[in-house]
Amino acid sequence: MEQRWVEKMLDEKHHATAFNRSCAFFYDMVVLVVVLVMTSVVTTWWMGHQSNAPHSLEGVQLREYILEHEFHLFVINWIVLATVGILFQFIFPMMKRKTIGMRMVGLYLKDEHAKDISKGTYLKRECLKLVLFPTMFIKGKRPLYDRLTKTYLLK
Repeated sequence: MEQRWVEKMLDEKHHATAFNRSCAFFYDMVVLVVVLVMTSVVTTWWMGHQSNAPHSLEGVQLREYILEHEFHLFVINWIVLATVGILFQFIFPMMKRKTIGMRMVGLYLKDEHAKDISKGTYLKRECLKLVLFPTMFIKGKRPLYDRLTKTYLLK
């Protein structure tokens, strides 16, 4: 009985299509861009206030002064942006094993036994997805990163 249920659940008609995957990816990128822009605004404001630049400098002049005389502020800015990007793209979604885009489109991940995947498998899948992204668009087949991690993206 259990095996029939697993086969039924993992049937190809329940697999996410390339369109579903693309929609989820689009929503993920929109959220990531919004979060990174908001973070950039805050860190840019912070850099301006932390800098020892003359108060008469604004905009591009202030940026050039900081880049030339206080490069460490840019390094801190880049570290903060990278950390926020990693948190929103990998760490936070790993808790529920779903990205924001997957939640919005109604997709979920299962393993080959129709059970929820582990956090390690999710992280492995997401890292492989960065390298094997173009395989997402192969029509009628599971992407290579799903086959390598033995996961199924279902709708």
